[in-house]
Amino acid sequence: MKFFDDSSKKTKWWNRNYFFAGTIVVIIINIILYAKCGNSWEGGTVKIDDMGHWGDVFYFNPTIMTFLNAFSHANWQHVLLNMLCFAIVGLYVERKIGTFGIVGFVVFSAYVCGVAVTANDLSVGWHGFSGVNYFLYAYVILDYVFSFRKSKRNLINTVLGASVIAVIYVAMCFCSGVSGFEFEFYPYDLMHNMGHYSAFLMGIAIGLFKNLLELITEHNLNSINNK
Repeated sequence: MKFFDDSSKKTKWWNRNYFFAGTIVVIIINIILYAKCGNSWEGGTVKIDDMGHWGDVFYFNPTIMTFLNAFSHANWQHVLLNMLCFAIVGLYVERKIGTFGIVGFVVFSAYVCGVAVTANDLSVGWHGFSGVNYFLYAYVILDYVFSFRKSKRNLINTVLGASVIAVIYVAMCFCSGVSGFEFEFYPYDLMHNMGHYSAFLMGIAIGLFKNLLELITEHNLNSINNK
């Protein structure tokens, strides 16, 4: 179905969109984690409301904690705003690369963002899902730029891509942290958070690699067919 899968890709089991299950599950996990654990992830322990710690001392080692940083939020505005942004780009990307693809992107970018914000003290915020979102923002922008070539071009992708990028621009202009709703005319939220721009740069790298690989593959196939 065109609604669930990008018609410009050759659909296989590994790149099929299984009714946006990846995006939906990630959103549910984030909401449940905040509802159960709040923002008490300090010191490698997870607190469930005021009932104490999981198993009294449920310790996450640094590697796992780095990954879990993306799933920790400061308050309900933080988690819900991040999930709204993720829903918009996640649904778009899952349609393009499939359910397994979006889950893989979330896992990879969550760790990349965690490494960036825990390796320095320059970041405005040390936790939250926005790093994953910025990875996806960059990927969407690169994907849209390369979608105008003949083999990928279609009206649905052009309209959807332009709409999502417009929303991405608004999200990047957000400048109120987790406490309000204020905006600048330039991408403040991207430029003032190392976790954000680190993940964004990684998204650009992955987007370029994927699209350039597709261009090379297409060129080689055309060369073979023209012989």
